[in-house]
Amino acid sequence: MNKIPPYRSMNFPVYAGMLNQFKDSKDIENYYKQGGLNGLEVILAGESDQGKILPEMVNGVHLFFHIFWMDFWLGDYGRLDEEFDSRDQWINYYGGMDRNAYLDPFRRDLEYAEKVGAKYVVFHVSEVTLRESYLYRYKYSDRKVIDTALEVINILLSEREYPFDFLVENLWWSGLTMKDPGLTRRLVEGIRSDRKGIMLDIGHYMNTNSRLRTPEQAVDYLHRMLDKHEKAGFPVTDWIKGIHLQMSLGGAYKMKQKREWKSGENRINFDEISFYDLYTLAYRHAESIDLHQPFIGRGVKELIDRIDPKYVTFELRQKSKDQYEQFIIEQGKFLGYV
Repeated sequence: MNKIPPYRSMNFPVYAGMLNQFKDSKDIENYYKQGGLNGLEVILAGESDQGKILPEMVNGVHLFFHIFWMDFWLGDYGRLDEEFDSRDQWINYYGGMDRNAYLDPFRRDLEYAEKVGAKYVVFHVSEVTLRESYLYRYKYSDRKVIDTALEVINILLSEREYPFDFLVENLWWSGLTMKDPGLTRRLVEGIRSDRKGIMLDIGHYMNTNSRLRTPEQAVDYLHRMLDKHEKAGFPVTDWIKGIHLQMSLGGAYKMKQKREWKSGENRINFDEISFYDLYTLAYRHAESIDLHQPFIGRGVKELIDRIDPKYVTFELRQKSKDQYEQFIIEQGKFLGYV
């Protein structure tokens, strides 16, 4: 049985580089409709939408995020001084030293989501510094990240009652990885809202296993995760309200990078590189792991049917507008959305 989710979106970062590829809102709408999609999951970048993003086009809003934020929130300023080039630099990066400097961008995104009538928002539950992303050794445990994220989430949700679903997203760094059912339960049950759930990023979960090489292996790996949660008494499909649909089989790169780092080949001397140069390198490094390709293969449709999400977002990486169009159409046709 091929189940068609009611809200089917294309991820769309709202910044000039993306917007300038389209003439107007109708051009964007015609673009995503080719894949059987009916809206956007936007992520705001502090730039004008040029009048091209209409409220009725927005299914969801991916909230602002820093990939590393725990030291700032917990007040470990000494560690921030080590990570950045100077104290002034990280104060400028976070927008201040007060916790509200961290919370205010979330508040603005939540206000925007309410204003445009979004059906859901997405919140990353993860932490990794630029250095840790190469070393795979994390200062903060999954549980510590989850508990601290709950503090942030519950502050935001206590300030007003929002009319949309609040979904937490998994990554492969420290935090919500979906590998430990007890921690998944701890996070979901700890959110003080009736409109809570999970946005399962399919590719991010693949990134927790460097030995995956085929879509079929990935499908099996995801089924085993769902099975593990059910056996632990926490049927997670009851809470997965949405999926970011993408395939990421970057394990070969990850294993190679680990070997080279261990041998000293291509190792970065963190003390001799500026913060923003390392940021650029770490971003490319993450992209080599997290590939964001169409997820097409035997068993994919059955896996999605088992999850039965309300929201599906094609979260695919584009090298060009034409390539992205091809990916959207290919994925949409495969799933029977077209």
